[in-house]
Amino acid sequence: MIRLRKLAGILLTISGVTHILQLLVYPPHFHVIGAVIFGIIYFAIGLFILFKNQRIYLWFGAILPTIGGLLGLYRFFFLQPNPFTVFHVLIDLIVVPICIYRLKIRR
Repeated sequence: MIRLRKLAGILLTISGVTHILQLLVYPPHFHVIGAVIFGIIYFAIGLFILFKNQRIYLWFGAILPTIGGLLGLYRFFFLQPNPFTVFHVLIDLIVVPICIYRLKIRR
């Protein structure tokens, strides 16, 4: 079970870095800046999930990537389809269920 938590933390950290790297690839439009802000938050949550064994970070890991994934889908279909968005939504689809599962078994 610790491996799942670590996987979620590592994926969120990677996602955070790649969200931020979008500034090097795309002009700083509002949706890119929004993605960068989510990236900073994801990076922090990923580190907390990796190094702090507290339920609150699993809650953040379940809720914020759900919101980010939905916004990513909106961005992909209506604003700017790009490979970053596909990658990030796929990570969200892995991280969110892991965090929910970990929350469920730790009652």
